[in-house]
Amino acid sequence: MNKSEPLLSFQKDEHAFLFNIYFYENRLIGIEEDPEYKQLFEMNEYGSIMDYFDWRRTQTGFGAMLTIDGKPLLKEHFDYQFYHDCLEAAEHLLSIPVREWGYRLRK
Repeated sequence: MNKSEPLLSFQKDEHAFLFNIYFYENRLIGIEEDPEYKQLFEMNEYGSIMDYFDWRRTQTGFGAMLTIDGKPLLKEHFDYQFYHDCLEAAEHLLSIPVREWGYRLRK
């Protein structure tokens, strides 16, 4: 398994954002990304994907889904159900559990 690329990527026809699914701490995590810009896995000069998620944990608590801004993707998000279904499909396809909510790490 290549940890420097998404395991799966989903996109709705009418929506330009991608929903990329990564492997983090032996769990699946999805993040909304804009294909018009560099995606998380393309930004190696800033550190690894794991470094990003580790840093993000110091900023906010989050579960299995992040918005394009790196914030927790909540049920009020307009594409929540689509992203949730993608993550659930990935869990069944890959036999890897989805990440559960984790609170912010205190320094």
